[in-house]
Amino acid sequence: MKKFSHLVTLLPCHDLEDFPTHGSKAEAQSLLAAWTGLWHPELISATGEAPQWRRASATVSSEDEAEQHRESSTHQHYYDDDEEECYDDEGDFEFDPETFESRWRDCLIVIPSPAEKLVFAGFEPAVANLGATVIKGFQSRTELLSKLDFDLAVGREFVDDFFALAYVRLQVELMTRKLRFSSELNTPRFNTTVLKAAEALVENDADTAHAQLQSAFDQLAEEKNRYYPVAANLVDMILVTDSIRPESIEAELERDSPLSFLVSGSAARNIAKHSPATAQAIRSRIEDADDCIVGGPENELPDNLLSIESILNQLKLGRVSYQEVFGVASEVFMRRRFGLNASLPGILESFGCSGALHVLLDKGAIPRASSNSLRWMGVDGSAIMAVSETPLDGASDKSFLELGVNIGAELDSAHVATVFFARWPTQTCDSLQDVRNATRFGNILGDFSSAESYFENVYDPGYGDTFEAEEYQSPWLVQAIGSGSNRPISTFIDYWNRWYKLSAAEALMLMWSIKDSDANVFEASTRLQELQTRIESQTLDWDSPNDDSIVDDLEDLIATLMAKVGGYQINTTPWRRRTCLTFDEGSSQHGSFHGDGVVKHVSSSEKRNDAVVELSGFGQLWVDPLEKIGLGKQVAAPLVDDTESILRNEFFEVRMDRNTGGIAGVYFYGKRGNLVSQKLAVRQVDAKTREVHYSRMVCESFEVITLSQIASEIRTAGILIDDSDQVLARFSQVVGLQRGRNVIEIDIELSEVKRLDGSTKNYIANRIAWSEASAELYCDIQGGRQAVTRPSIEAPHYIEVAQAENRFALLTMGLPWHKRASRKLLDSILVAGNEARRKFSLGLAINPESAMQSAVAEMHPDVMNRRDRGNQEVWSAESAAESSWLFHIANRNIIATSCRPVLDDDCRCSGMRVRLQEVHGIAGTLKLYCTRDIELIEKESLGDEPTCEVRFDEQNEGSPTLVQVPIAANELVQIHFHWSD
Repeated sequence: MKKFSHLVTLLPCHDLEDFPTHGSKAEAQSLLAAWTGLWHPELISATGEAPQWRRASATVSSEDEAEQHRESSTHQHYYDDDEEECYDDEGDFEFDPETFESRWRDCLIVIPSPAEKLVFAGFEPAVANLGATVIKGFQSRTELLSKLDFDLAVGREFVDDFFALAYVRLQVELMTRKLRFSSELNTPRFNTTVLKAAEALVENDADTAHAQLQSAFDQLAEEKNRYYPVAANLVDMILVTDSIRPESIEAELERDSPLSFLVSGSAARNIAKHSPATAQAIRSRIEDADDCIVGGPENELPDNLLSIESILNQLKLGRVSYQEVFGVASEVFMRRRFGLNASLPGILESFGCSGALHVLLDKGAIPRASSNSLRWMGVDGSAIMAVSETPLDGASDKSFLELGVNIGAELDSAHVATVFFARWPTQTCDSLQDVRNATRFGNILGDFSSAESYFENVYDPGYGDTFEAEEYQSPWLVQAIGSGSNRPISTFIDYWNRWYKLSAAEALMLMWSIKDSDANVFEASTRLQELQTRIESQTLDWDSPNDDSIVDDLEDLIATLMAKVGGYQINTTPWRRRTCLTFDEGSSQHGSFHGDGVVKHVSSSEKRNDAVVELSGFGQLWVDPLEKIGLGKQVAAPLVDDTESILRNEFFEVRMDRNTGGIAGVYFYGKRGNLVSQKLAVRQVDAKTREVHYSRMVCESFEVITLSQIASEIRTAGILIDDSDQVLARFSQVVGLQRGRNVIEIDIELSEVKRLDGSTKNYIANRIAWSEASAELYCDIQGGRQAVTRPSIEAPHYIEVAQAENRFALLTMGLPWHKRASRKLLDSILVAGNEARRKFSLGLAINPESAMQSAVAEMHPDVMNRRDRGNQEVWSAESAAESSWLFHIANRNIIATSCRPVLDDDCRCSGMRVRLQEVHGIAGTLKLYCTRDIELIEKESLGDEPTCEVRFDEQNEGSPTLVQVPIAANELVQIHFHWSD
């Protein structure tokens, strides 16, 4: 090998204070390769000194060049302060031939790509004449070293240690400056130690080489510990998906440093299925080393738009998968796909998780925390320790170029540093290996540990960061539309329609298990779980084919359970619910009825029979509503005025617009002012001018299709046209209203829709408008009522508009995405992109006591027994009462997310497990009434572990039992009722 006088790296900076750490990945790789590559022990030994660095701008090679650039620089600085090729020191333009020769003769000069543009044009020919060797145009360290001819072959392990020492030296220098300290490293002593280590290695004296290397690392540790002695935490996370090859995972298992595998439950099962040896190897590493599993759900679904029960189900399934495949459950939560929300801390805490990564690896937006390590507070006041800094790319040198700066910034703000790296298996970089090698000589830059070990030892500050629910902005709309799927919107409409059919079946199963003590509901319970999994799996991919058989299976299960329970009609919600029942067949018994009992209104004619029924929670109607005809007060006034196009009931009137076919307004009797209006429109954005245009709604047909003493409906039909009268779509809309109910039903059907582009800006929308610009908007986010401050809204249940005197709620019926067009206008997106669905249902609840309860009740199916109503003995009606009920929630701010029987070893019902959610953000006392004899009530974690007993008031015989439980705002609680024998 040629002997060099100096080993020099040219850097694109004036001092290490302005060392470039924010370049591209390629620039970072070239910079680190140039810095560390010259620390090869053979080079150091042959040269007789440690490598050094010089400014790339200090390479003027002649007086003419110096003068030329002095004039050019002065001119450029005067006219253009932003000129890229500027030289910061006037000394850069001074040239002394003797100094130049002594400085550069026989040097090995390495020029990384970011420095090439700062090197003077005549520099390379000039130093070549002096016997210097210039290396540039390389990308990696391997490529750089391949340009040199090494005479000796020394141990690869020790060579890598020298590279690690070089890397740590740079990072300690950068960290020192980030923390505003000046370096006090004894550079001559350090360089001498490095030279001794290199010479010993070349002479095959491994012990001396290792000792000198350790001394060099110790000197760097002493320098760093002078201003901060605490070691940073380094976590290496391996991303694992179904597509990862087992052999790549096995290659990672050969490493000595701790690993954390980010894997979903389904990916874990996939590994076990296709490569049991790999699964067993990971399991052994977890048992014998410090490795761990990071994850959470079985499948990463779009949780923000799904039921909180789906989140729980996927977490439970995931824990089962981890336990079966790896022998441990994941104690650290993280998602690769977007899915964080403000309800998660309470859920994860209840499941016993030790920590979470509050980070984003997908599109979307999440709130930024005050520090990297935080106590993540949920909307219900619960908390879990979390890390908020997005993991660095462990396969990119760019992440490691600024590692010292990042650690310094963390130490400066939080006095503790944590760095998570994320990468795919076998994808790594030289710098990551340098950091690993450096840890064998001490924890100068930090210690590698698993994510689980980190959270076991992390400091809890005692205070937390609380984020608003709407600060979590998902990318689902953009991704769904951009995927080209023909179900971007109907995926979620179908999900919620099926979900509440599932909830109805769940309620029927519970009622059957309580009614019949010998009932074996194991099969029904298994079918419910299977159907839930199928419903949730439909939301996994945007291009998942629609499984229509789910609806058929749900309806079959509901019919089977309905036959077991009995009754004309059943309320499948655990709170008071008023519904309008329609019997398509006519009756010979004509007339109407208005009463104050369970049956509120009945109307019978030759064409149809209608009844408005109000039942308590899980209530059953035992009498035929039509038997009430002639027994009470007659009501003769019609509910629609065909001349004025007005639908009426006892609460308000709905005025239709004959010109547009929409709702002109909702008015209260004896009061002036319109509450809300509605119409349909196509929104289009001009690609050139960016102007927004809405179509006009033109009514071509107007007719009353239903007219009885209880229900009335008006159907309008027409076209949606643009400014040039071009037809963009045809519509048919049915608006219905019933006596005794405060919900306006809207059914929309579109046809002949002109193709929309794949943008989220162009869509067909249901538009509502209100009069007060100061109105406050609220929507459901993960079930809870949250204030709306952003234009884009995700609300599958409702959007409530609260004005000065009155309020209303748009019941979205599973429609997920909405946009606030102005302070008084709201668009609900019906069709966008390639959406194929053309039928939609919405509701307007006027002054609802609880918007969430109203929304859930409207989405629950009307469970009616269609058998011969004259064959009453089939009901086994033990009581002469009109109705009976089981379980009733008295609070309007509480909903039940799940109510299922608890089965004993003989598959008989021994109690029920109920999950209840506070949805108005109001802490208080949850009041439940139950007609079943209760032995014990326990409050449980969401993992089904008892936490405390709940006291209850035993009533007189035949009276319901009152249960009172303290509940926090937005809290999700689980209660286990044990039945008496």
